[in-house]
Amino acid sequence: MKTKAAPCCPPAAKALRATDAHVEAFKALAHPGRLQVFFHLVRAGKALPANEIQSALKLPGPTLSHHLDELEQAGLIERRRQERFVLSSVQREMVVELVRILTACC
Repeated sequence: MKTKAAPCCPPAAKALRATDAHVEAFKALAHPGRLQVFFHLVRAGKALPANEIQSALKLPGPTLSHHLDELEQAGLIERRRQERFVLSSVQREMVVELVRILTACC
């Protein structure tokens, strides 16, 4: 008796589609420096000022600023001003969406 093989992807997963925003987020993470900054923010689990990120990762200020701008434009982080600091934190909703897309058929 032959058994029917389970489908590769559940029906709900087939309905998932990557949007332009998801594609831009993946592109931003494709750069090693930005990935390093992003991972540092994920590990921190809280908003960090640029000077803490810079000293931890040993990145030049302009390079870090560029990476933070790219990550923010891609929707992966958010930045907010608190007194004289600009704090960066992971945009959890976008990360959850990316994980769902990547694991939809696993």
